[in-house]
Amino acid sequence: MDLNKVGSVEESIFTARVNSIKAGYSGDDKKILVSHVGELDQDKVNTISSLVETQMENLGVSKSAVKKIFNIVIETLQNICLHGEKDNNGYQMTYFIIGKNQNEFTIFSGNIITNIGAEKLNIRLNNIKSLSDVELKKQYMEVLSNGELSAKGGAGLGFLTIALKSGNNMDFEFEALNKEYTLFTLQSKVLG
Repeated sequence: MDLNKVGSVEESIFTARVNSIKAGYSGDDKKILVSHVGELDQDKVNTISSLVETQMENLGVSKSAVKKIFNIVIETLQNICLHGEKDNNGYQMTYFIIGKNQNEFTIFSGNIITNIGAEKLNIRLNNIKSLSDVELKKQYMEVLSNGELSAKGGAGLGFLTIALKSGNNMDFEFEALNKEYTLFTLQSKVLG
């Protein structure tokens, strides 16, 4: 199945999501700081990370907020690289956007995953969202000390890190695109 087929339902859903985010950041105190739509590889992760760091420095964001934002950016981009699915033509449909509304930074991401993966991820993220701060830190330390890697090279720390750095201020959605694929979207917020 070609998710990137121009005019497809999948492309329409994906494009509508990106346009909606961008439209929400037009105004006096709102702006898009970083926006990437398309394939994502390690070189692009490095470029986006550098851009984020430069943007934060130029805005005079506090070091503690920059550290939180940067950690979330890295984990989000790495999750997309490791777990984002490609269509039958090898295209990976993704987006990554950082918006600023006064002193609040919102990191938006979206990528395609399998429907089976979406079911598992939904359970995992709902579990993380249900944890108290103490439970979240405890689970993070347990996973960190476990040290086991998944088949794709992850240790399961990504979403725990995002939850910790955002104060568990993250939201997610799963939108079925077809019989095989789901659009997974993640939104996390940090005050700066």
